[in-house]
Amino acid sequence: MKYTEPYTIPFFMATQKGTASLVTLVNAMLMGSEHQLDQVGAGMTQVLSRGIGWVITQYELDVKRMPKVEVPLVLGTEATSYNKLMCYRDYWLETTDGERLATMRGAWVMMDLNARKVVPVVKDLVEKVGAPFSTHVERFKRLSKIDRVDREHAYPVRYFDIDPNGHVNNVHYFEWMEDSLGADFLANHELASMKIKYAKELPVDATPSAQVQIEGLTTRHQVITDGVVNAEAEMTWREQ
Repeated sequence: MKYTEPYTIPFFMATQKGTASLVTLVNAMLMGSEHQLDQVGAGMTQVLSRGIGWVITQYELDVKRMPKVEVPLVLGTEATSYNKLMCYRDYWLETTDGERLATMRGAWVMMDLNARKVVPVVKDLVEKVGAPFSTHVERFKRLSKIDRVDREHAYPVRYFDIDPNGHVNNVHYFEWMEDSLGADFLANHELASMKIKYAKELPVDATPSAQVQIEGLTTRHQVITDGVVNAEAEMTWREQ
């Protein structure tokens, strides 16, 4: 079941370039899926009432160009399938003329918020958005490992970094990874694609480090805490 809605990124969410950031782009896409879930009675309130929460494991994102603020856009999303443990969802952002600016797909699991363990997908919740059951396990592209650290920065987890699932919200990892590249790199490049895999959740008061390896227009990232990898990613860039 596809869902779309009109959306305009407000001016106060603009970067110095007058466009959306990676965090803003992904948050907008996720907002669309939350609105769809709310519309069919499968939103955060219903999920949390069962003591569970949706947790992202992987994203793959392609960006044709970053959207400008204060320009009418269209958000789109569709839960494409689910199996015993995973639910897969597509996201997109278009101009009102139908130009596709960005596409993303994600793989989600359900977590018991008390036991902090993955549980089987709750069938009646995912079927409310028309997701068909499939035994197929979708494969995401394998990420190359960092073999050297070119830049590194520590980011203490703050109270407002924590979401209703009781851990660092997934978009903060993007913020740390991009910020670790430095202002000069970000000022002269635009994101073209991003792949990220989450490994271990982060609680409040942790102090992870964002490490990056820069290879021309490809950057490889990991967020690591006390030797344990919390997330790893690969981004490609266009020069500006």
